[in-house]
Amino acid sequence: MEKVSEIVSVFRDTFFVGKFTNTERLVNRMIHTNSLTKKYDNGFVAVNDLNIQVQKGDIYGYLGPNGAGKTTTIRMLNGLLQPTRGEVLIGNRKVADHLVEIRKMIGVLPESHGYYNWMSGREYLTLFAKLYGYDKSKLKNRVDEVLTWVGMIEKAHIPIGQYSRGMKQRIGLAKTIIHEPELIFLDEPTLGLDPQGQKDIQNIILQLNKEKGVTVFITSHLLKDISEICNRVAIVSQGNLIEENSLVGLLEKYKSLSETGEVTLEDIFFYLTQSKEVKSQ
Repeated sequence: MEKVSEIVSVFRDTFFVGKFTNTERLVNRMIHTNSLTKKYDNGFVAVNDLNIQVQKGDIYGYLGPNGAGKTTTIRMLNGLLQPTRGEVLIGNRKVADHLVEIRKMIGVLPESHGYYNWMSGREYLTLFAKLYGYDKSKLKNRVDEVLTWVGMIEKAHIPIGQYSRGMKQRIGLAKTIIHEPELIFLDEPTLGLDPQGQKDIQNIILQLNKEKGVTVFITSHLLKDISEICNRVAIVSQGNLIEENSLVGLLEKYKSLSETGEVTLEDIFFYLTQSKEVKSQ
């Protein structure tokens, strides 16, 4: 726990939004959306006029109740779903115009993730490394490196069908980073895990960010976890962005919610998503 707190402290000091000029933010921008909207044929608006920015090196928490449009947003950000209007830029390149190149620089761990249960963990990662066109001369070392990173090197020979849920999440995360992406999307990466499994995944995310410089875009209903690893947070409700701020800025802005001034991310989340005044704006 002390390790996590120490790393988070560094993140908050390093990536606090006030440190960037407009020019620096443009150069360091990893994700930018411009009026991103998804409206389905039945008239349902899953994402409405979304404008967010994620900087290189951020661990960016994207929060909202069920049905708020989080998964739809991730699918548009990584090019799996075409928006009704608006645009997405990854590394200042339009996803719609540079999809092939952008998919090489991102990794995605969806909420519902399928596995080839008859494969071993090593075989599974080797397959995806080859699909990404990873250098064959470096492939074995890369697979070993990633297996070590996620704590699965000793279980790599076992068929995935024999893995626990936590082990599958680790292999899923390993697949997400096998090709050395600059940006990863994690949709509920700790869903269904026990407290130790949640902490293990949390520490892997922090290490990836600190030691490899990977930018992380993460959704989760575990707000305590988000508050421990993210430096910046967006909150959405009914398809609309209702707050975006650095975590430090958010806690400062809403400290009046508590008589003592000691407010939590959970306090802020419930206040914003349940407030009738916010929803009517």
